[in-house]
Amino acid sequence: METFKRLERNRDALLEQYHSNLEDIYNLQDTLIRDILPSVTDELELSPESQEWAKEWLSDTSSIFRISRRNKFTRSFSLEAIQKTLLWRLDNLWPLEPPKSIPNLHCLPSDIRDPLGRPILAVEVVAVDESLDSQKRSIIQAFEQLRLHLKKLYDNSEDDARPPLQYVILLDLRQLSFQSINIDLFTWTVREVIPRFSGLVAAVFMLNYSWTHAGLWGVFKRLLPESALSRVFFPLNSELVQYFSPSALPQEYGGSLPTLSLIEDPMRPKLPFPEVEETTVPPTAASPAVSEPSLISPSWISPTSLLNPFFGYSVSASSTYGSRSFRHGRRRKRDLVRTLLSLFWLRWHKHITFGLCFAIAAVFLRLGYRKGNLRLPRRSFIPGIANQ
Repeated sequence: METFKRLERNRDALLEQYHSNLEDIYNLQDTLIRDILPSVTDELELSPESQEWAKEWLSDTSSIFRISRRNKFTRSFSLEAIQKTLLWRLDNLWPLEPPKSIPNLHCLPSDIRDPLGRPILAVEVVAVDESLDSQKRSIIQAFEQLRLHLKKLYDNSEDDARPPLQYVILLDLRQLSFQSINIDLFTWTVREVIPRFSGLVAAVFMLNYSWTHAGLWGVFKRLLPESALSRVFFPLNSELVQYFSPSALPQEYGGSLPTLSLIEDPMRPKLPFPEVEETTVPPTAASPAVSEPSLISPSWISPTSLLNPFFGYSVSASSTYGSRSFRHGRRRKRDLVRTLLSLFWLRWHKHITFGLCFAIAAVFLRLGYRKGNLRLPRRSFIPGIANQ
């Protein structure tokens, strides 16, 4: 299938760039967290909570990789783009709002992927009865939820050689019409939002496309860059099932999964549990008051700390909630090797030091012994002994 071959080539090229530039991305993240973030914090007088939130995004290795890739992995351009994006995020996403469900956006369960290992989204184009500002807010929130979900999948991939870096989208055009689409909103999304979440999408499959959509597609084509157009596909139903297989598609699109309204969506916020009224017993005079232990939450937790649930790896801690996350977004083998070497040195450094001192002393003694054997005989001035 030509679609599969093209997407496989794109995926392989992306992974090659990822692995060849990963060490530079880690170094870039260190610079951002160590130098750029404190500067932004001082300039904008960020609160500790907003600083922790900004640090979480800078620790998202997959997002930093995609921005660097957009800037051709040029360090100076990447730093500038990331700093501008950070300021944009502080203006548009902070303070945090409770996540809300987006009715026409569906994320298939995390264990269901396309043949190349990417998570699948289903988006239904429908008319929305909201103000323009409210729609813009919802779009920004939707992209942020997509980023967070992809980051979670990336972190869970650990040392997988092919971590998920992008989505594939099933775009259902069944209800699309001139009345349900806002060209200005689409243009704003392409120019203002997508560049801040660059590279999230590997492919878009246009479903239920017909001749009635040709006019709208002609307009959209002029607004999209060539690189985006190369990732848009118009498959027949048989081609769609052939690429994804029935086990990876909902019933609406010829698959064997439940319908979108019934399928589990890992991005939809769970309903809160009903609050249960607790009866409190007043303390008696005989029972001393017990103070709650304070939560110790340093910014960076040592790999060998007892507070570190991932022993051997560098872990960051949120000062707000005490949550733990990997410093670079995922486990790195070199972090574990560095910790093991450190523990080995702590355990054996006295023996190693003594052995080295003994070896050095032995070498000097051996050199001195050889030098004594090669010493020329002294000339004697006592008669009768000179020639002995």
